[in-house]
Amino acid sequence: MKKPFGNFFWIGLDLLSINIAFVLSVILRFGKDWGEYLDKYKAAFIYLTIFYFLFALIFKLYNRIWIYTSINSLFMVTVTIACAVAACVLYFNIGKEISFPRTVQALTWFISISLIGGSKLLWRLHWEKRTPFKRRSEQILIVGAGDAGNIVCREIDKRKDLGILVGFVDDDTAKIGKIIHNKKVLGSIENINEIIKKEKVGMVVITIPSAKGSEIRRIVNKINTQNIKIKIMPGVYELLGDEVSVSRIRDVQMEDLLNRESVNLNIKKISGYIKGKKIMVTGGAGSIGKELGMQVCKFSPDELIILDHNENGLFYIEREIRKKYPKLQIHIIVADIRNREKIEKVFKNFQPEVVFHAAAHKHVPMMEYHPDEAVSNNIIGTKYLVELADKYGVNNFVMISTDKAINPTSVMGASKQVSEMIIKMHGRKSKTSFVAVRFGNVLASNGSIVPIFKKQIAEGGPVTVTDKEMKRYFMTISEASQLVIQAGGLGIGEEVFILEMGEPLKIVDLARNLIKLSGFAPDEDIKIKFTGIRPGEKLFEELLTENERNRVLGESGHEKIFIAQTEDVKGDKLEKDIAELELLAKDLDDEGIVRKMQEIVPTYKPNRDMLKK
Repeated sequence: MKKPFGNFFWIGLDLLSINIAFVLSVILRFGKDWGEYLDKYKAAFIYLTIFYFLFALIFKLYNRIWIYTSINSLFMVTVTIACAVAACVLYFNIGKEISFPRTVQALTWFISISLIGGSKLLWRLHWEKRTPFKRRSEQILIVGAGDAGNIVCREIDKRKDLGILVGFVDDDTAKIGKIIHNKKVLGSIENINEIIKKEKVGMVVITIPSAKGSEIRRIVNKINTQNIKIKIMPGVYELLGDEVSVSRIRDVQMEDLLNRESVNLNIKKISGYIKGKKIMVTGGAGSIGKELGMQVCKFSPDELIILDHNENGLFYIEREIRKKYPKLQIHIIVADIRNREKIEKVFKNFQPEVVFHAAAHKHVPMMEYHPDEAVSNNIIGTKYLVELADKYGVNNFVMISTDKAINPTSVMGASKQVSEMIIKMHGRKSKTSFVAVRFGNVLASNGSIVPIFKKQIAEGGPVTVTDKEMKRYFMTISEASQLVIQAGGLGIGEEVFILEMGEPLKIVDLARNLIKLSGFAPDEDIKIKFTGIRPGEKLFEELLTENERNRVLGESGHEKIFIAQTEDVKGDKLEKDIAELELLAKDLDDEGIVRKMQEIVPTYKPNRDMLKK
């Protein structure tokens, strides 16, 4: 019904309804003598009509779209009628013309609500039946018969374009067989596949916002029926400040299966060393560097210096940060950390007070073929940065390390172990707080396994996994970056911080889950192919050396960050060893680099086959 005709219709109908309600109230109150009393109260028709219309305008009753009648709409109708009746009674009592019996007042209010509110509800029901949306034939099953499941159920029932809800599954045995909004709790999660087949379900929606990653993995792993779409209601930390609704439902992502708890940051400590300071991020165009830059901006730095040799990546990160933080002073520097002269010019010109060092070669098999690059970038580049940070009085220097540095089997891992040693050596003698932060794989970072799996799935497979038993630690980019920033505020100097990584995940399970989430059946629609361990790789990674494991982890002041009790570093010998490595790298002497690395890092067990080119 179009405006203005729609408004005139509702105004006319409501005014007629309130007058009919008044007549019926008089009839019910006075019985067979109602005609005599109605004549006595005839002036009330005019004033009741006027007062109702005035209060309807005050409460903007006719600005509403009645096909979306809600409890709030009916409440406003009730308030409008109550005000109109009260005003009418008050007017006549003051004028002492008519004294309305309380019964007439109450009946007029009640019958008016029934007629006016009822007409709005009938109109909504009429429109729901003739809605232009065709109900999708897709059958939907909700996992979780709690509050979130209840809300989603109601919305699906109203929205015919979403599909047909067949019912719920829930692990709470007390709920099985119960009815929620005419939909039954059909069984437990254990028998979800039988329910999917019986009800011909096409979509499963997980509505347990408090569920941990292990619980979501269990649910996803239970579903082995083909061509099932799996959706999820985001976790509690994503819903803070927002209501649960169908619009919030999205595809299940790998982060949900990991679903590490949100990080509780010590804002005071972070702000203390970042707010109002000049911050530099090396490797700022990479996944970790980019996220570090974005996270740092939240703590009101004075200036942000983003340095990388990847000009395309810098172009995009600059646009993103300037859009989100237009008032922040940003400096974009295209430079290689191995170019000491240019890096020194950057330190001299911008005088950074905090440095986050994320620049590194990180691809394990690639560095097996190019040990000189691992040395020149990961070791010599770090050495330059550390020396310049000390020279130019940087307050805090935080280097990103890796679990691959522990008992390394790769050149990349060994090079990061040497980088940690550089941090420890300079942290002991410098006024700058030099610290390293060691953690595992970052989910969905550039070049990581998840984007590779997604591309292979999009191409129809196979998805390649190196070994059935291979495990890795994972964390999200956001969590890793936040904890790195937190660690920078906890360090005094020369610490190697270990981030709490939870339990390692099997790569093959990661692959199977990603295939499922893409709507395919593992080993049927998309094959998994085992290719064998690549050069430099291990079946599992470690966060501590054997000696470090034998010592008690130090408390950092944060529940997810610990201090590794690393071995002492002999500074003079390390300086000499690094100088030799630098010469070997310039000579492209791969075998010499590997031998020297073994000498510096005794736990390094290289893959010598890679040196036979």
